[in-house]
Amino acid sequence: MSDLVRETYDARAPFYNAIVRLLSFGGDSEYRRAAVQRLHLRPGHRVLDLGCGTGLNARWLSAAVGPTGTVVGTDLAREMLRQAPPGLHRVQAAAHERVFRHGSFDAVLSTYVISTLLDENVVLPMVDAVKPGGRIVVADDNLPPGWYVGPGYMLRNLWRHGWPDLKRATIRALAPFVERIEVTFCHYGMIFIIAGTRR
Repeated sequence: MSDLVRETYDARAPFYNAIVRLLSFGGDSEYRRAAVQRLHLRPGHRVLDLGCGTGLNARWLSAAVGPTGTVVGTDLAREMLRQAPPGLHRVQAAAHERVFRHGSFDAVLSTYVISTLLDENVVLPMVDAVKPGGRIVVADDNLPPGWYVGPGYMLRNLWRHGWPDLKRATIRALAPFVERIEVTFCHYGMIFIIAGTRR
């Protein structure tokens, strides 16, 4: 499955930003900005953008941490990373891989990773990368999981898992590691943002 996801995103990388803007009717900026605000970033912070894709979150992340901060983005698809803006430290890695030392970051943001991969194992590397007291924010949608990869991938996921409640499943996976969890909705309720503080 990871090969199919990587190949799909690599192939669509040159057009990804335009596709996102079109499918969201230009509303993606609203929820990306809202998700970054919930990270409570300050100048000098180190932040990880897990599954950063083409770096659509980068401008808000960079503005929040300032010139003394660091924004690191990981993604499985190399071509997606090649589209990312300068200033984003890019690392090609699967979301479930632990490539950073424990507590390396002040905050971590994940956008659309869980609904694409349908794998709660991505939560453990995410929380491990954040130091105690740091912020964890997950932004995702309520559409059928894997829809962007293609109908075959989406239908296989639905056959195996049904239509999961990703919001509830993500909160359940985060709960042992994260406190003061809050959920907000954007884009007419289609996008949920889960935010909390690392224990």
